[in-house]
Amino acid sequence: MGRVFLIASGKGGVGKTTVASNLAAAFPKDKRVLVFDADLDLANLDIAFGMRDLHVYDLQDLYFGRCSFSDAAIPVPDHPNVTAVFAPLRREASITVLLRFLREQVEACRERYDYVLVDCPAGIGPALEVLSCPRYATVLVTTPDRTAVSDAERAAEHLYRKGAERIRLIVNRVRPQLIRKSRAPDIDDIIDTTAVQLIGLIPEDVSVICAGNSDRLVLDMPRARSRKAFLNIARRLNGEDVDLDRFS
Repeated sequence: MGRVFLIASGKGGVGKTTVASNLAAAFPKDKRVLVFDADLDLANLDIAFGMRDLHVYDLQDLYFGRCSFSDAAIPVPDHPNVTAVFAPLRREASITVLLRFLREQVEACRERYDYVLVDCPAGIGPALEVLSCPRYATVLVTTPDRTAVSDAERAAEHLYRKGAERIRLIVNRVRPQLIRKSRAPDIDDIIDTTAVQLIGLIPEDVSVICAGNSDRLVLDMPRARSRKAFLNIARRLNGEDVDLDRFS
């Protein structure tokens, strides 16, 4: 039975979709990985994968029976072990209906895929209400900013109340020089505030901007500073014992 990871965040703009797309591609190549875009009103996963013009069908088409699952699940270029089902550009069905359908698809796909990732919308809302459950793990993404950490704390509290038992924290866009000068929250303070176990740090990396504007993943840029961080986080999620990244 495949493992499910909800990729969530308390605040928008912390790089959650970038994390979801690059983590999916960072898993070992012998693992079958499926990614769903659960942000049903502000979908960007297809842009992160550089596939906005490469797919015809989406989750909503699958719900209405306008296509088969194989039509909606599109292989990611250069990563044949990764498949993605995207959210509609214009939603016709209600959010709750589509989320419940998505939950059914996640459950069905656990038998065929090693990993199922769900890129959730930011904040506490219907997606976490419908999708979170003790069987699924949650990867909570934040940045070392006071507002982002505060919202991550609230999201973690909400998940714990919903019965989530396996929550892990990624701190994205880390700039050690700001932390050393006390101009950004300390990593230990972020862990204490959110009460979530840290699984990875991702450095601030201009390559993320370059990748996003050129239909590429950071993972496909060998010199990107954040590439190793994504690979190591995927290894930890895969059950390997990997030391936390250290960068200056």
